[in-house]
Amino acid sequence: MSKRFSERSGAGASQLKRAKRYQQMRDRLRKPQNSFDISPGMKGFFATCTRGREKKSALETIDLLEDYAGKLYPDLEDELRAEGEEVPNAGAGAAESASNGGDIEADIARELAEIKSASAPKLFRYLPTTIECLIYIKCHRRIDPEQLVRFIFADITKTRQRRTRFTGRLIPAKVTTTSKIDAIVKGSKEVARDLLADDAVPTTFALVVNIRYCDDIKRDDVIPPVAAMLDVRHKVDLKNAKYTLVIEVFKSMCTIGLVEDYNALRRLNLQTLFDDPNAKKPLQPEGAFQDNTTFPKTSSSSPLPSAQDEDAS
Repeated sequence: MSKRFSERSGAGASQLKRAKRYQQMRDRLRKPQNSFDISPGMKGFFATCTRGREKKSALETIDLLEDYAGKLYPDLEDELRAEGEEVPNAGAGAAESASNGGDIEADIARELAEIKSASAPKLFRYLPTTIECLIYIKCHRRIDPEQLVRFIFADITKTRQRRTRFTGRLIPAKVTTTSKIDAIVKGSKEVARDLLADDAVPTTFALVVNIRYCDDIKRDDVIPPVAAMLDVRHKVDLKNAKYTLVIEVFKSMCTIGLVEDYNALRRLNLQTLFDDPNAKKPLQPEGAFQDNTTFPKTSSSSPLPSAQDEDAS
């Protein structure tokens, strides 16, 4: 009984391989960075990414957000320090200058600065969704996700420079709530507050509802109550809507954000933003099979049309 599994009689290579794989999966599930820490009341960004590149996508997305947040909120860090709240990398410059001497005091100062920086609240924080191709970036309460996303895409569209490699769609999550119908409707009212105001100018709107790993609700359960409150003053336009309410349901949580010119910005996809929509498809080689079968259109049970489901990757 005290012998290791590899020393037991009859233990083959395949059994050792299975035991090793099982232990690796147990260790992976025990890691705190794989826990689901997303909760109602948060706000941030919901993003899609390449499969297996969730952490790399989160790092490059945070770099992108920090860069543009520094431009959009240039005085935010100073304001937080004035209020007594520490910001990331506070005191790092002093520690770096002290470390140039190469003595023991400099090493101690550098280590203390690293500990202080690690414990300081960050403007952006990666929270795993435990779902492939999906990440969630929590932002500081003083940052408006919708405003920051609009600022990012306006600049990227102007400069036409790709800033990410693994990140696809970057959706603002102004409200994060549970995946209950009542909570989603309440969160949608909060996000679309300006459109529901009495002095709001009539415009066009669309709904994008994506549900992943959640069997409690369906798209047809979400669309009617949310669309009903907007349809009183505004009109539905799925192709060229001025405002699009993006509702992303995953597991027990839901993020909601209002996006301006959603379709014109390629559904906020950082990878396909510069693709030519009029580009011709490659011709099929001679003798290639062509499927010309037509299928009847399916009828929708929802009272109002909605945008089609979008892929996670």
